[in-house]
Amino acid sequence: MTINNDNDCNKIFDEIIQSRRSTRLFKDEFPSKENIEDILDAGMLAPYAARAVGHNQDFRRFFVFKNGSKNIEIAADLMYKKAEESLDHFKKMVAEKPFLKSEVQLFMEKLQMIVDKGVLGVGTAPYFVIVAELKGVPPVVMESIAHCLENMWLKATQLELGFGIVSITSQMADDDEFLKLLDLPKGKYAINGCAIGYPAKKLPSTKRPDTKMSTKWL
Repeated sequence: MTINNDNDCNKIFDEIIQSRRSTRLFKDEFPSKENIEDILDAGMLAPYAARAVGHNQDFRRFFVFKNGSKNIEIAADLMYKKAEESLDHFKKMVAEKPFLKSEVQLFMEKLQMIVDKGVLGVGTAPYFVIVAELKGVPPVVMESIAHCLENMWLKATQLELGFGIVSITSQMADDDEFLKLLDLPKGKYAINGCAIGYPAKKLPSTKRPDTKMSTKWL
């Protein structure tokens, strides 16, 4: 396949990258099933660690939760409980070793926000999607998930949909009840998740350092 590399294609691609945002607040309106399937297709096309997992056709799986369903209520409840447990763990750790507080403070604040308000994106967005990636040797599974989510994110941006990473999902990979909900075997897959829907408001532009100032040519 030959890709058309004219200026128009480059401009469109640059605009999609520059328009990518993290969405936290979503409208109640549901995107079409076709839009979600297009986003999943983009994720499936992302690179994966073939040398680590072999040519296994089950290297990547997707789980789509629709807001208002019984299963998303179960998922949200299990993730809330995990946040409570994790926050309690870190509080005890900091009490025993106060010098660690500066290292874990930001993560503790995020866990506290979940405990106070629930899991943002799970039950607050039209769709919650989980990506499960087959583990292998060497352990580069999280890199593969990141590639997948980035592809999905860019496709969602092109479709003018909001997208937000639900990072606490990764902590559910060893939770027996959560894995039972997904019908996944324990220890075989790593997971992460995202929320998808129409953004509730226009998001500000992304600010990044000047690439030239952050680059060293060797």
